[in-house]
Amino acid sequence: MSVDPGWFGQIEREWKMLRRGDPSLNPEKFFRHVLSANKAGFLSAESLAAIASGLLTSPLHGAPLLGRRLLERVGINRHPTLRLALAVSLVTATGGDADFETGNAIFEDVMKDDSADGRLRGLAAAALADSARLGRGMPVDVKKAVTLYDRAIELGHKAAAHNLGLYWEGMWGAESSNEALPNSARAIQTYKRGGSDARCQLRISNLLEAVQ
Repeated sequence: MSVDPGWFGQIEREWKMLRRGDPSLNPEKFFRHVLSANKAGFLSAESLAAIASGLLTSPLHGAPLLGRRLLERVGINRHPTLRLALAVSLVTATGGDADFETGNAIFEDVMKDDSADGRLRGLAAAALADSARLGRGMPVDVKKAVTLYDRAIELGHKAAAHNLGLYWEGMWGAESSNEALPNSARAIQTYKRGGSDARCQLRISNLLEAVQ
């Protein structure tokens, strides 16, 4: 199939405009260009997920709605990256109405998908942990949230160490936990699992200063 290279240059230019929040971008035209590229088979699932996420989080008028529409149109069941992007949209009511039950179900499905990249599964586990911690579409379940944050770190989503460390500091869940909280030593140990995550490093510094 012959493809006009200028067409892809247009999508690239529009993608950069979207990322800059350029008000001269016509999100509807960009949306149509992306759909056409997808139908022609020239955009990867990862690229589609990135574009959808960019639309969902864009301040440009109508862009979040188009991000949700894009995920619904391209067949999200084909790839865990797209499924995860849709789940985030559903639980945050971005680009449309919230559907916590469906979003959480997708998070759980992606987390258990052995074909998905480990970090992607970790992100799904962390998002499901957030739902259990906040009571987002399910009853608040501190034990489940702690277990899922721990699993997320194991899968490579090191940023989950921040919320788990806050638990050990007694910042959330203490009223219904069977653990003796706060536990600063356990918190520091958990933050170290976050590697170079800036928030974790800051919490370690603060805790160490507090005991000096």
